[in-house]
Amino acid sequence: MPPETRISRRRVLRLSAVALAGAGVALWPRQPSPVTWTGQAMGGPASLTLHGVEQGVALRLVSRVVALVDAMEGLFSLHRPDSLLSRLNREGEVGDPPAAFTDLLRQALSVAAATGGAFDPTVQPLWDLYRGEAPEAETLHAAMGTVGWWRVEVARDRVRLAPGTQLTLNGIAQGYITDRVTDLLLSHGVGHMLVDMGEPRGIGRRGDGQEWQLGIADPDAVGRILSTVPVSGRAIATSAPRGTLIDAAGRFGHILDPVVGRPATAWRQVSVAAATATMADAISTAIAAAAPARAASLIGDSGAAVVMGVVA
Repeated sequence: MPPETRISRRRVLRLSAVALAGAGVALWPRQPSPVTWTGQAMGGPASLTLHGVEQGVALRLVSRVVALVDAMEGLFSLHRPDSLLSRLNREGEVGDPPAAFTDLLRQALSVAAATGGAFDPTVQPLWDLYRGEAPEAETLHAAMGTVGWWRVEVARDRVRLAPGTQLTLNGIAQGYITDRVTDLLLSHGVGHMLVDMGEPRGIGRRGDGQEWQLGIADPDAVGRILSTVPVSGRAIATSAPRGTLIDAAGRFGHILDPVVGRPATAWRQVSVAAATATMADAISTAIAAAAPARAASLIGDSGAAVVMGVVA
């Protein structure tokens, strides 16, 4: 899982909103028009659609969303050298971390433990190896000695990494930011929205009374939709090992198998639904890193479900 890039897997494999044909009963007759925002989150495209909110209120909420996304990037972005995560990787320890930082770390480590390391935020040293030539066996073995979720200590007042260990949260942070934005809007009374800060989550319904629908894009055919899925009341995350390539020569996909330390190759892509975007994001990453036969065991009791998978 690399640092976020300006051309990310979410540009290539974006879950596209699909407008369904047919008339529906409007949820809010003569109510305000939908308000839509598009921008960036963690280096990839982000969007937000609000229904049933007066325009002035909606615009003020959008401003709060943009500020929240910027604050979350200041914690989790590897693209920003001044982020808290970047500092943690450099220094190996940070004191008095914000609650959001320790919250996401604890969730990431919990998923890592539950999946037996198929999802593991400590793979950043491996990703660094694959930016160049394929690593020699000895080099890979040495890097693997720094990988393991148990090498991260999270306390209320301190986060500490074992020597050599570094983190990436790119397999979970986009979903977490989607959830934080959703919670913010729910707290202000918004009941009908589609939030996508890298992983989409739908609340309520569209203005015509229909469920939010998302199209799962074909990674090999621009503009082609493989399937549409309802997303009202849940989140969908898609992971594709070769959606972003690590090295300039295009040999290595960005999702690494933490167990063996090599780029994952078993899946073309996998889409996972869950109650939260955080869980959908992490479980889709875990499944994409492992063999298809492990999918059911990796889901475990998370409540997630594979809605579409395409093996390599």
